Amino acid sequence: MWLRRFLVHGVFWRQLLRFAVLNVPLWAEPVSMAFWSLFFLLWGPGRRGVMHNLKSILPGSLAVTNFFRTYRVFWNFAWTIADNVRFKESRVGPDWEFEGLEHFETLHAHSGGAIILTAHMGNYDLGAHLFAETAGKSIVMVRAPETDAETRQFEESINARTIANGLKIDFSTRSTDLALDLLHALQEGEIIAIQGDRVTPGIAALPTTLFGKHVEVPAGPFALAMAARVPIFPLFIMRLGRRRYRLLTGKPFEVIRTRDRAEAFDRAVAQWTRELEGAIHAAWFQWFTFQPYLEDRQ
Repeated sequence: MWLRRFLVHGVFWRQLLRFAVLNVPLWAEPVSMAFWSLFFLLWGPGRRGVMHNLKSILPGSLAVTNFFRTYRVFWNFAWTIADNVRFKESRVGPDWEFEGLEHFETLHAHSGGAIILTAHMGNYDLGAHLFAETAGKSIVMVRAPETDAETRQFEESINARTIANGLKIDFSTRSTDLALDLLHALQEGEIIAIQGDRVTPGIAALPTTLFGKHVEVPAGPFALAMAARVPIFPLFIMRLGRRRYRLLTGKPFEVIRTRDRAEAFDRAVAQWTRELEGAIHAAWFQWFTFQPYLEDRQ
């Protein structure tokens, strides 16, 4: 149905954004981003999801305050999408600063396979492209596919033209086949980048807590790290301003094989969620998760 093009996940908005990024003068860019951010007023479920999560991230916050904070989340989201499009189409990259530089340098110099565990924060796509261009090794970026078929085809056509050398995009919906491919890639010394803050349907999960809420995180990164005996590097990319980003790298950790696999996973997941909670608390306006916590959806 042609009206689907104009729904929240429809291809029209991606096409319009690309047109704006390539044709709107740079001096008018902030005005354009303000327009895109107002889109949150039309997307009730996404707006309510962010407001719901802010109640846990910022205990005691008022609903009316979180309503306006939600605009800030959508403002940053619009900028990160635009920055990603501008880089892909024009190769205009942002300025970077680093926190945890010693851990990033360890990752950069690591001779074997490794897992980058990140979240729906800042500019995951842009960070993967730039890392692939500078690391000198292959990187596989795992992500969930677009829910709309036309949007998925549009994004795949863009990626086919603009993807960085050494970067491959794969999708989490391939389940078992993907797990075997990723294990092989790690054994060949490649880097796997996975978002570890949200579980998509059909994906194995591990229980944990985040901001006092019972949630689940994807089990795949931890199972892969254990099977391939590779380290996990927590890494977050946060927007600081107009085409300015901070790359925060946490201390790497391993999922060590023991007789009690459940205990090993529990320790690793607890370490990851500590890193994740700290990053979200410091930059809640950049956590682009538009669904409420799992326990409150049941």
